Amino acid sequence: EYLRISRIEAFDVAHTSGKETVGVMVAVRGGKPDKSLYRKFKIKTAIAGDDTGALRELLVRRFNHPEWGQPSVVVIDGGVAQLNLAKKVCKELNLVVSIVSVVKNEHHRPSRILGDTKSVHNFRNDILLANREAHRFAISFHRRRRDKV
Repeated sequence: EYLRISRIEAFDVAHTSGKETVGVMVAVRGGKPDKSLYRKFKIKTAIAGDDTGALRELLVRRFNHPEWGQPSVVVIDGGVAQLNLAKKVCKELNLVVSIVSVVKNEHHRPSRILGDTKSVHNFRNDILLANREAHRFAISFHRRRRDKV
């Protein structure tokens, strides 16, 4: 039952050389994207090109909305630095949540998942699906914003 009703939230940041930086949140429930829970953010305070600053802003702004509910697992795109940043932000906000980070290879394909090993074991497919969805959603949102300018 626990595995079926879990909510995985994935976050991604997109920009063109630091311009028009955006962030997104997507959610996967029961192995399927739940688009009613998708959110878009225009990054306002992070310095252009500062991906970890943009990720920090994205996470803080998302978790300032307790009415959106609480995820079982938070998925970050990136390596150890991004994972550690997400852990730090959640600690600062007094959030107790599993955090994982999807590391990509030179072909931008997932090579490994860092972080909470129990979540990786229980939710591997959902984590990878959420990460793919976040990337797709971030790129499409960013393109629409960029093309408006």
